[in-house]
Amino acid sequence: MGPNLYLHYIGDGRLALSERELRSLVADRGPWRALDQDGAASSLSFDDAHVSMTAAARVLRDVPVALFVPVDFVETSTHFLDWDGVRALRDAGWSIGSHSCTHPRMGLRFLHEDRAAYRARLDEECQRSRETLRRELGVEVTAFAYPYGEADDEARAAVARAGYERAYTVAGDMSWDGDPLRIPRLDAQPRPAPTSDAPVGISVIVPAYERPALLAEVVTRLASQSYPEERYEVLVVDDGSESDLSPIFAEMPANVRLHRGKGGRTFQAGQARQYGAEHARFDYLAFLDADVAVDADHLWHLDWIHRQPGEHVVFGELSGYNLHDLEASFGRPDRHTLERLAPLGATNARIADRQREPVLRACLDNLEWLTDPWRLCYTGNLSLPRTLLERIGGFAADFEGWGLEDVDLGVRLQRAGARFVFSRWAVGYHLVEPGEPVRNPFRTPTPLREDFARYERNLDLLAERHAADAEVQAFVASSRRDIEETCARPETVGIECGGHARGRSHVHAQLHRVRPGGVPLGELLDRVAYARKVGARYLYLLGGEVAERRDLPQLLEAATGFDWVALQTQGHPFVDPELAARLHEAGLRGVTVLLFALDAHEAVFGTPADPLRAALAHLRESALEVDARIVLTPETAGTLAAMLEELRALEIPVGEIGVTDESLAAEVRAAGHEPCTATP
Repeated sequence: MGPNLYLHYIGDGRLALSERELRSLVADRGPWRALDQDGAASSLSFDDAHVSMTAAARVLRDVPVALFVPVDFVETSTHFLDWDGVRALRDAGWSIGSHSCTHPRMGLRFLHEDRAAYRARLDEECQRSRETLRRELGVEVTAFAYPYGEADDEARAAVARAGYERAYTVAGDMSWDGDPLRIPRLDAQPRPAPTSDAPVGISVIVPAYERPALLAEVVTRLASQSYPEERYEVLVVDDGSESDLSPIFAEMPANVRLHRGKGGRTFQAGQARQYGAEHARFDYLAFLDADVAVDADHLWHLDWIHRQPGEHVVFGELSGYNLHDLEASFGRPDRHTLERLAPLGATNARIADRQREPVLRACLDNLEWLTDPWRLCYTGNLSLPRTLLERIGGFAADFEGWGLEDVDLGVRLQRAGARFVFSRWAVGYHLVEPGEPVRNPFRTPTPLREDFARYERNLDLLAERHAADAEVQAFVASSRRDIEETCARPETVGIECGGHARGRSHVHAQLHRVRPGGVPLGELLDRVAYARKVGARYLYLLGGEVAERRDLPQLLEAATGFDWVALQTQGHPFVDPELAARLHEAGLRGVTVLLFALDAHEAVFGTPADPLRAALAHLRESALEVDARIVLTPETAGTLAAMLEELRALEIPVGEIGVTDESLAAEVRAAGHEPCTATP
């Protein structure tokens, strides 16, 4: 059997092939067979449903091709096909398979999940993706491709339960034991020869200040790397600790050393990292925080990227970056102790980083699609060539206290032409000692304005250093708004759940930040914990179709104790007459129905209004408090009076009428309401 080859997209980039390269591949590798056929020929498939598949189809007119679709990404951005585009490929003869719903690493569970919840999430990924493809394409999908090629036993079992006949992994060769749910595929993208046959030399730099117990755990793991001892060193830079950290190093190998930095009375992690860089002896620098532990193969994951041609800056995943907030979220402080998180190999569980994960999921970890990847630059787990750091002048010396020295570094690296890569294998696990002080003012239990004094000075410095950069200025302005919100201790906190909405209007994505698959439960629990921390009394769940979330009862359970919990819906899920009662019992108290049309619904959106009317009636009859938010668009102009009359008959009050075009304001005023602008 010829090799099963796979690609991602057509264009420029680390994971891309140009149209010229694709033509060359097709000419050199032919003849071709369909992915599900035996024979001597090779097969070809694409993962991820990138919009460039339309260009690939032009090149591959006479080649049988398979496309594996992560269904929750379709229509979410300009990077991905819409459903019409997928149907066009189906009609052109492409085979369509599933690539899950949200493209997760299926071999990893989240720390908030028990084994049953983890398996249920995998079942959702496998089963709902198949159901969605059947509904949208009218085909029975029997093939699955594992995201990241990760096909461990739990992932394979979920694929089997969903009824797939074949499933494809990623492999280094075509050796195969015949398991139809673990069929190997090879990367078809030509790879340049590595810059060296030997592992690169890596200097690991750890700035440390106090917390000897955590530091001992971090350093012990670094000293136990499976990487060749002669090819790496660990430089721990003491940034002015009053405690004696030297006992930690008494029995460490010679390549693990403690340095006394310049120190001082303020937290200066950037300066400590720079001190380490200036004393490093290897060509690549890996920065870790003193509370970030790694597994034994961490440096091998960095080596694999750094031996490829080019100057790569590797952002490693940070699990548990927001542990201080999660204590309230999960209600289990013991999960945050060093003893609970230290046996990393035993737990193999992750806690998503709420700052970076939304952006990373939306671009499928492909930082080349981002205009501002510097926002994701965390030096808590980052590596780069030493020559690149030297060329941009190293870490700035004038940032003091927590935050922004790494953002400044990221901006300068991008402007210097560095290529950013995100790795889900080079993982750092953030550790927390119970009761330790929090340096990040956003994560303090009771944030006060004075807690942000140093951070605001750093914001001023960042703005001054990049005065001509509009993206940096926008980042600074957004950060200042975040400070205001955090210190204002708002009574109401809105939580964007961010998924698709069944029966959504064409303007829905303009009103809410659509997230592929919606925001994961762990991130929502994190946001609930934030609301509790700042003393909010009311929670408002919105974005996508919150009422369709299968994990909504768990989210409502986490929200117990707030005075009022409400959600926004387009109404359609409540065609189920029992749903309102179930959600009320789980803790929901209010519902705002987002309405675009009633009598003109079918003409404008192509779906009948009768089910929506039935849903409104069920809501009105329930114990929930119901109101409506109307959004008037040019297509629905002239329908407002009739809609208001129908809502009056149902005794559903209208709280707000938004307009997408100011020319519609007169119609709203004529109906006796004051319009607002319909914005996110």
